[in-house]
Amino acid sequence: MNKSLLFYNYEASYFHYTRCIMNIRQAKKFGEVIVAKPVLILALIDGVDSGEYTNNVFQLNEWLEKRYETLMRKYTRQFIFPNITDISNPFWHLESDGFWHLHYLGEELSKTHTPSKKWLKENVRYASFDDDLWMLLQNQVMRQLFIPYFLNQIFVATAM
Repeated sequence: MNKSLLFYNYEASYFHYTRCIMNIRQAKKFGEVIVAKPVLILALIDGVDSGEYTNNVFQLNEWLEKRYETLMRKYTRQFIFPNITDISNPFWHLESDGFWHLHYLGEELSKTHTPSKKWLKENVRYASFDDDLWMLLQNQVMRQLFIPYFLNQIFVATAM
């Protein structure tokens, strides 16, 4: 699907979100950057690309978990991290980067700790991107332009 709007400023939006991507806060373990957040976003972009996601509604489900795990195995330095970061971590913590939003069934949980995957599935109805980012990702050309930024985040992080 390649949607576009006549009066949507793709370039300004692209510039804004590539800056956001380059500033994603990533945790470190053993002095190495954990690439879970960029990998989660790559998995979500793959889902948009494949037609898995046709609305700005992302649930923590089997499809997303499998795609995330596949990409984590591909991009994680397994000699340092033999176990991949559980998807609950980036799904929960990506919200702190400002363009990912969790929509709760009830009350929000304090941000003092990462909830379990089970808790997220039971208490978060869905997550979504900013509307502008979602619109940008609807355009196939723009979606494909984002991938190098995520790969750069991953490869720069793993080269440190």
